[in-house]
Amino acid sequence: MPLFVKPANLGSSVGISKVTKPAQFSAAVKEAFRYDNKIIIEEFIRGREIECSVLGNETPIASLPGEIIVQQDFYSYNAKYIDDKGARLEIPARLPRALVKKIQQLALQSYRTLCCEGMARVDFFVRSNGQVLVNEINTIPGFTKISMYPKMWEASGISYSRLIDRLIGLALERARRENHLRTAK
Repeated sequence: MPLFVKPANLGSSVGISKVTKPAQFSAAVKEAFRYDNKIIIEEFIRGREIECSVLGNETPIASLPGEIIVQQDFYSYNAKYIDDKGARLEIPARLPRALVKKIQQLALQSYRTLCCEGMARVDFFVRSNGQVLVNEINTIPGFTKISMYPKMWEASGISYSRLIDRLIGLALERARRENHLRTAK
């Protein structure tokens, strides 16, 4: 303890509970099962919450990382969408250059390992000793003008409109590449 109980296939921290006492565990499990038939139980990791956007098909690129500085107990649905002081975003994150490179490399490695294409956002924890842990990959990250994914690309030199153009181009590239594949006998 503490630990997190979450629905396996949901986003935006919906249905997630932070459990700090054994007496909270059962209610947290019931809450998570309200949103999915599978749940995840995760250990609490003390560290900075860092994110990195990835863009591309066969030769992806990684953005400058951003940091979520949570002002609540954890980055809950309320902290993300309701409480305008629930979290602060720092884009780009204040990190040593070597750590930025390591995060970008891990983001790209995660993306390629999972055979992602188009876009994804890779989320990390960075412990005080410098250890970097991949937390999760979001293959359909938030994409409003205030979302982390496009904001990190903006900080990396790709505007929102150029980013949309690039994503359309990547989708067309993939369609051309797969056009010759058969779908029936």
